[in-house]
Amino acid sequence: MRRSTANLMLLACAAIWGTAFVAQSVAMKTLDPFWFSGLRFLIAAVALAPFAAAERRRAQQPYPRRLVGTVVAICLVMFAASALQQVAMVSATATNAGFLTSLYVLFTPIVGWLLYRDRPRPIVWVGAAVGLSGTWLLGGGLSGFTRGDGMIVVTAIGWAALIVLIGRVVQAAGRPVGLAFVQSLFTGLACVAIAIPTAPISLDAVRDAVWPLLYGGLLSGGLAYTLQALAQRHTKASDAAIVFAAEAPFAAIGGALLLGERLTPAAMVGCLLIFGAILLVQLWPQPQDRGVAATP
Repeated sequence: MRRSTANLMLLACAAIWGTAFVAQSVAMKTLDPFWFSGLRFLIAAVALAPFAAAERRRAQQPYPRRLVGTVVAICLVMFAASALQQVAMVSATATNAGFLTSLYVLFTPIVGWLLYRDRPRPIVWVGAAVGLSGTWLLGGGLSGFTRGDGMIVVTAIGWAALIVLIGRVVQAAGRPVGLAFVQSLFTGLACVAIAIPTAPISLDAVRDAVWPLLYGGLLSGGLAYTLQALAQRHTKASDAAIVFAAEAPFAAIGGALLLGERLTPAAMVGCLLIFGAILLVQLWPQPQDRGVAATP
């Protein structure tokens, strides 16, 4: 696959994930966060199942047992980040969620250093300071920064951990579709297990949220994760991270066009600072390429 083709696939992922914040926001009007997360990931798992089975049949070697623990960690982090993000969408806007989530690009080198002693470059700390300043302006300071916004920042750390962990697994064992299926199935079942005893649900509520569920499951879950996993093998880490950063403006565009969300001048400056911090970290010269794996 040509690198330009891979980058176009990644851009499609960013567009799907960015506009998915709109679907998540709309679904919160009728569905409990855990029900929405559970159903959308189960839809994704069903969609991925036949492709994961075909991938397994083509595999020439059994899955390495040494990676099972890492896969379990991936499933747990995926569940925690996805569930917390959906709970946050009750009070966070789609626009803010998109830009705050993009902070994972800054957190990834830091998480890599904490987990595997992969020391981040000094410019990462500069980018982190600029990015956090942007989040302050985007949220309107302490008075405007909602609890949901804070949760979204925490989920960005979770997505950063997934980038590091999934990168290790896919590079060592391949089978990206199978991994996407397993983590989707686990996350879906875990969310439903929490939702059943804690939140009532009705067929009317599901019917009202059917389009956000299908978008979140088939496109944001099944299609985007598969495209991303395939494309990451054919593009540089810096290129991939920059393309993924496009998720934020796609979220802002979707929020403005579909939900009527508007940014204040200070929030616009905050968005520019976040995007600028991401570009600063990713475009700054580095001694060698680093692998990038997967994002929400």
